[in-house]
Amino acid sequence: MTITMAAIFSLIAGLIGAVFGHVLSEKKSRNDELAKMRLDAYSDFLKAISFLVSARRSGRIQDEISELGALNDAKSRICVCADAGVVEALEGFWLQGGTLEKEQEILAYTRLCRMMRQSLGKDDLSLEIRLSDILFRLEPSTFSYRRKVDEG
Repeated sequence: MTITMAAIFSLIAGLIGAVFGHVLSEKKSRNDELAKMRLDAYSDFLKAISFLVSARRSGRIQDEISELGALNDAKSRICVCADAGVVEALEGFWLQGGTLEKEQEILAYTRLCRMMRQSLGKDDLSLEIRLSDILFRLEPSTFSYRRKVDEG
């Protein structure tokens, strides 16, 4: 009788372990897929914004429909799969104008980048790191092609 009970308990414990393992595996798989979707949405958004900002800074003010489509697609995916803090930061950036032409837009974009980084599990950057300078200084301070032109 005790051998039978031990076998039954062992079978039940094995089934519970298998079900528990399956549930955890499925949850991890869903989380991995969501993290990939989130990273892809962030990457596509950053790429689309970079294209539009570069076009504006080079003097082109008419946006291409394909560029706007890519931007809106990425924004939509961020709204669907990102953490609440990222969506709020995206809203703040977009309501500021979304063109990176004014200081408040640059600050909002910097906040958005920090929130994206945080949502991906990266350590929060210290305030000493001047993320705005990294993001918006178009050429390194030691870039010297102008000196070569002036000297030549």
